Amino acid sequence: MTASPYSVIIIGGGIVGLCVGLRALDLGLSATIVAKDDVTATTSAMSAGMVAPALEAMTEADPTLSFARYATAQKSWTAFADGIGLTAVLEMAQPGVWLWQPGPSAEDMLKRFTDMGARPKLMTEPALGAIGYDAPFQGIELSGDWVISPEPVLGYLKYLFLERGGQWRDANVLKVAAHEVVLAGEERLSAGHVVVCAGYGSARFGAEVPSLSALTPIKGHLLDMTRKSDPVLAGRMVRSPWGYFVFYDGLSKFGATMQSGRGDVDIEDSAVASLKDKSLKFTSGLMPAVDDAAVARVGVRAASPDHWPLIGQDAASGVWVATAMRRNGWIYGPYAAEVIIAGMTGVILPDDAGVYDPNRFG
Repeated sequence: MTASPYSVIIIGGGIVGLCVGLRALDLGLSATIVAKDDVTATTSAMSAGMVAPALEAMTEADPTLSFARYATAQKSWTAFADGIGLTAVLEMAQPGVWLWQPGPSAEDMLKRFTDMGARPKLMTEPALGAIGYDAPFQGIELSGDWVISPEPVLGYLKYLFLERGGQWRDANVLKVAAHEVVLAGEERLSAGHVVVCAGYGSARFGAEVPSLSALTPIKGHLLDMTRKSDPVLAGRMVRSPWGYFVFYDGLSKFGATMQSGRGDVDIEDSAVASLKDKSLKFTSGLMPAVDDAAVARVGVRAASPDHWPLIGQDAASGVWVATAMRRNGWIYGPYAAEVIIAGMTGVILPDDAGVYDPNRFG
């Protein structure tokens, strides 16, 4: 690869890296993705694929601020999906559901979501019954929250990237610089720009890219379960104070643990047992029981000191970074791509891009 100013090397083949690659091709750049894992082995594939600003924000320390930032990032999905033929998939997505047992009143929960800026709708008993619940559960639908089936969408995005002229390298990156990456075996690739989108794997480049030295890991367990296809539940996400279920065609997931400071991928029996116990708190009706047939999966997410993403150009090295999305890589993917490629090409940046400046920690 020549060091043309119109070329870019992207490290990482998860949702963020693929979005950056496709956006680069859209604006006429030549793009190469270098990934050490197949898309099906990434943390993006293991995850639940939630694009759910309200349900995610409800569990944060500052729900109003979190919802505002998540909802703004989510808006980038509309144009992105339209450009790659996924609009129909998003239009068919079922609203997310917040489910709880007696405690907070329905009026209190509606107010909490409304105050943060969401559009909640109280579910009636027939609607709750349709997804397998009745008294004593209560539920709120959030039409702006939806879930994307991770593995097939990631496979489709990789196919599109290659179909549109992108290059893919299965390799391990040893070093990065503003215009060059060094692969295992000392092979060197040059480009006009280099972007690191490798989740917590980005931390290994902290010596060359100082902003990445701020990254810390968050280990997460999820449970995968095969199930019979059910059109009522397909594309549905149900969240509660105990965790969440997501339902795809023939597959459901329950999660997830958040083990801050842990970067290993060992499956822990105690974490799996805890997830199974929590799932039983709201397993009923159409919900599949989580039993010994469930398959535990582990991924490691990246976080920053203030829990917000790093999206932009590292000032010291000139390398572009898009990481530290914690559990919200699927929300931020298209938005991060928009910010990164806009910065490279001189296009006007989104108004709030500065809050994700990767240099903010010094």
